Amino acid sequence: MFSWCCCSLAKPDYCVASLVRMLHLNSEPNSTDSSYAATESKSNGAGVPIWKVLVFDSFCRDVVSTVLRVNDLRDNGVTVHMLLESQRSSISDVPAVYFVQPTTENIKRIVDDIVRDLYELYYVNFSTSLPRTLLEDFAVQTTASGTSHQIAQVYDQYLNFLCPEENMFSLHFPNTFEAIHNPSMTDTAMGALIDRIVTALFSVLLTLKTIPTICAPRGNAAEMVATRLDAKLREHIMNSRHNLFADSAEDIVTQSRRPVLVLLDRDLDLSSMLTHSWTYQALIHDLYDIQLNQVSIVQDDGSGRISKRSYDINTNDAFWESNAMLPFPEVAINIDDASNAFKREADEITRMGGVKSLDEVGDLNMGASTKQLQRAITTLPELTARKANIDMHMNIATSLLEMIKERQLDVLFQMEEQLGRQTKATILEAINDPEKKNPQDKLRLFALYMLANDGLRPGDIEECEAALKLAGCDLASLEYIRKLRSLNKMNASITSPALGTGTSAGPSGDLLGKFSSISNRLAGFTDSSSLGSIFSNVRNLLPSRKQLPVTCLVESAMGNRANAGGLGAGLRSAAGGSSSTAARMFEDFVHFDPKQARRGNLAGSNANALRGSLAADGAAQEAIVFVVGGGNYVEYQNLMEFAQRSTPRKHIVYGSTDIVNASSFLAQLSRLNGTS
Repeated sequence: MFSWCCCSLAKPDYCVASLVRMLHLNSEPNSTDSSYAATESKSNGAGVPIWKVLVFDSFCRDVVSTVLRVNDLRDNGVTVHMLLESQRSSISDVPAVYFVQPTTENIKRIVDDIVRDLYELYYVNFSTSLPRTLLEDFAVQTTASGTSHQIAQVYDQYLNFLCPEENMFSLHFPNTFEAIHNPSMTDTAMGALIDRIVTALFSVLLTLKTIPTICAPRGNAAEMVATRLDAKLREHIMNSRHNLFADSAEDIVTQSRRPVLVLLDRDLDLSSMLTHSWTYQALIHDLYDIQLNQVSIVQDDGSGRISKRSYDINTNDAFWESNAMLPFPEVAINIDDASNAFKREADEITRMGGVKSLDEVGDLNMGASTKQLQRAITTLPELTARKANIDMHMNIATSLLEMIKERQLDVLFQMEEQLGRQTKATILEAINDPEKKNPQDKLRLFALYMLANDGLRPGDIEECEAALKLAGCDLASLEYIRKLRSLNKMNASITSPALGTGTSAGPSGDLLGKFSSISNRLAGFTDSSSLGSIFSNVRNLLPSRKQLPVTCLVESAMGNRANAGGLGAGLRSAAGGSSSTAARMFEDFVHFDPKQARRGNLAGSNANALRGSLAADGAAQEAIVFVVGGGNYVEYQNLMEFAQRSTPRKHIVYGSTDIVNASSFLAQLSRLNGTS
């Protein structure tokens, strides 16, 4: 009969490493330890990959496609990849790697494939733990059909989450905020959703090989997740015959590096979900919605023809890694610099070869010296890849610029950065401005203004809402924000104070000196006559350095109380009123330590003792932040900036039930308004 195993890895690129290991039949990529590899290596020779078929369900397809592309699969021996639900023909002389969720339907489909003898051997990998009942059912069905000998492996991979960034994960549960707040949601359905979240978080922690302390605010979904996750971790540690955390237990204890898991509810801060961003990555997600690390841009060529282009965002892209969190004007300069560097190198290669373009390098002048010829041929693949990468970022930047011009996003960003200075008159002026053509932008601006001003008079709100209706806005989402705000007495705003002396949105000498001539420089690279005019209308803005409410709470949870008081102002209404600091809010959190013998919430002095001991031991240098109800790149980048500024530098991983842009979040709010 087949063997059943569990698998997880603790590496910085944990998701990629685990998937690659799975594709190598749960052996190290350069290993021939598996039985299939051991027999095949004799005939194939060392270093030849084992060619295989990859079969996955739709969820696991998304897990894979977020971090691996077709070329990556081919490099790891996958010749064909198909959906489990699709009609598939027999390829009987190759093994098949299955990566699916542990469900009754998937088990039945796998058994049907084995009975039909579609593949040579079957390496079955489940995204998370396979329940004992399903494992037994799997064994009974394969034994009854006499096909169990064809199953080489059955593994629990604990990879039921997505990793769009190295320090970011998503459970890929869409519309979670809507589900949690839907009044028709039954207790049974809510319990099932919380259990799914807990199961996925358990997989994240297991893949990271860490058992954190846990904290969460009282009274909402985050507390339910914290309670059940503590119980699940405790049960696994205390009762499991095979403690999957055991390999890392010694390192965690001796180095005292246990992180804190901060579980938060989306209700804490709605403003971060609605704000207009000015950084490259967040701006792309806001306008084009990054899905599975792919960006799709719909463009009109001016003659009425609509074209759609999709671009894969590779986490190994050096330009993306260094520019994703930078302000967009600075990214534009960097694209220009990269294009100029490419031009110089390409011109040098073509000059040496006596050709006019890189496309003609294949027809190099054979009279050139051997060294020149060798250099040109060796450099060509790298230059070709760089050109494709620069073209991708240039096309994305051009589309962003067009959207910025059309929707006046630079003006909206500046107003939101200085939201405390806005008045009803300036907000009405923006709503009534015909140059601001997108109704949803106007709705977001007023929603932020309303969230930042708890003392707005009903008459002022009605006047602004009337203007929004005339501008073509659907007010359903705004009405639900008002209901939720009233229910939770929510005072969250985007007007957190700047750190230290702080910097407001505005020019930065050297950057803006370069940016003033950017239109001419980029127009020369793209040969686009319209690009210069687009740039000329983009304001030279830099985001202010401020901490969002989530970051302030994480700072307090990690023990840095010197700056934690900033949350008070961050959560305070612009009209005034009392508010607590981050530290005081954190005091009311529930706290759990799955490693302690005592079960349940460590309240009061016990919680203080726990935090004190962890801070003294250095555990405050690491944190995992998870938002129930949806997250975004604005919060992620804010947390990463905080981690980089800290001394010593902290390590923070950010996750959520799903990564949601403002448009999708407003759609959830609108639907909720219809049910409340």
